[in-house]
Amino acid sequence: MNYKKLITRRVSDLTGRSSDKSGAIVALLAGLTVGAVLGILFAPESGKKTREKISDTALDIADNAKDSIHSIKDKIAYGKDSLVNLKDRVVETVKQGVDGTKQEFKDFRDEEIAKSNHSPAEETTNA
Repeated sequence: MNYKKLITRRVSDLTGRSSDKSGAIVALLAGLTVGAVLGILFAPESGKKTREKISDTALDIADNAKDSIHSIKDKIAYGKDSLVNLKDRVVETVKQGVDGTKQEFKDFRDEEIAKSNHSPAEETTNA
């Protein structure tokens, strides 16, 4: 396997212009978690204290995950509201355009009907 190409591709994926950074964030959080657990496991303390630290760390991670989920939900709700507002503005713009075109057509039709009612043949016979 060519590791140079694999590493280059991964680095270019990370530095690319992609707006999706969720994979990098998950990898960072997973690395931090594994590092914290390993650090606690290899620390020279009693088993009880180690278990307490692991439990505390797990609770902290769970709280951080919950906060992240709530933040993501808030962003999704804001995005949804923004899309609904955009849709409403687009629909209103289209309705106004249709109404304007409809009125222009009615005016044109009325003018043409008025012109046809006053044909040149009638003018010469009436004169």
